[in-house]
Amino acid sequence: MFGKRKAKFVTCPRCGLKMLEGTPSCEDCGLVFERLEMATNKDAKRKIKRGDRDFIIKTTKLPKDVKWWKLLLMAIFTGLAGGHNYYVGRYLRGAIYSIIFGITVLCVVFNSYIMAYWEGYMELIGGLLIGPFGIAWLCDILFIIIRKFKVPIAIDLQAQDMDELIKEN
Repeated sequence: MFGKRKAKFVTCPRCGLKMLEGTPSCEDCGLVFERLEMATNKDAKRKIKRGDRDFIIKTTKLPKDVKWWKLLLMAIFTGLAGGHNYYVGRYLRGAIYSIIFGITVLCVVFNSYIMAYWEGYMELIGGLLIGPFGIAWLCDILFIIIRKFKVPIAIDLQAQDMDELIKEN
């Protein structure tokens, strides 16, 4: 009763299969977990810009080139404009945040003109636009705090190249 330990499981970031901790590779998709240690967000951003998404995996384990505290501060202070998403290479999501933030700023600046045309509908438009957007921003901050925010990383699946890098290090 006292000597039993619960088995710890890890989840493969590519296929989502749960397996025992310490397993060297995923039994389903073949991903070698040592390669995750060498993967970087900088390479992922470069591949995303080129449109090459074949070797991109989103993982909650932050790579060496993404700092947790920097990501959290960017989410708090520039998160409404999508800054934290641009920082990690989630460009589409960052663009959506920026567009909604821009529309919100325009609605605040030109409030009197908008109110003249849409008298009773401004609260509805504001609630439908800003409400879910604000909740998504707060969820991003929460996910960063509890370390569940997914960051894209680039993994080279060519076994020969990676084996050579492992031997050199």
